[in-house]
Amino acid sequence: MRKALLIIDMQHFVVERIERGVQSYPENCIENMKRVLEQFRQAGQPIVHVRHQSAEQGSLFHESSPSSVPLASFQALAEEPVFLKSTSSAFSSTELFSYLQKARISELVVIGAVAGFCINSSVRAGADLGLKMTVVKDAVISFELGQYELGAAQIHNVTLALLDADFASVIACSELHLND
Repeated sequence: MRKALLIIDMQHFVVERIERGVQSYPENCIENMKRVLEQFRQAGQPIVHVRHQSAEQGSLFHESSPSSVPLASFQALAEEPVFLKSTSSAFSSTELFSYLQKARISELVVIGAVAGFCINSSVRAGADLGLKMTVVKDAVISFELGQYELGAAQIHNVTLALLDADFASVIACSELHLND
């Protein structure tokens, strides 16, 4: 069983939301994501990047939008494939699953943005495709949904509990061991 890191949507919109004062959780998750990425790179383990991109002019995720640009810390190295998705799930609008099959990768460790949206959709889809999914709970970010009076921590905890119940193993950064 070959394991790879899947980084989802680590684009400028994430820090823009934080800078605008949108409540996020956990507080140190971007630093944790960087540590997990470095751990995979140092171990020589495969890393796959997925980014959201929209064809719609004026969209936050249009290729011309500064919000869609990957964060500097999450730029892909030459040997790290990048898949551009137009849907919530990393699988439904990309060739990600085909790539994983060809590379004989059957386990994904997931980090990135946003827990209740693209992380949730991608983890469930991956599990449905028969992949072993692991979510690093302190290396995925959640944002509040103020219009529904739902805090970032509340959304984060419920989303990850649901994933842990039936779709993935949910672990902390400190529990991630690449030799397993």
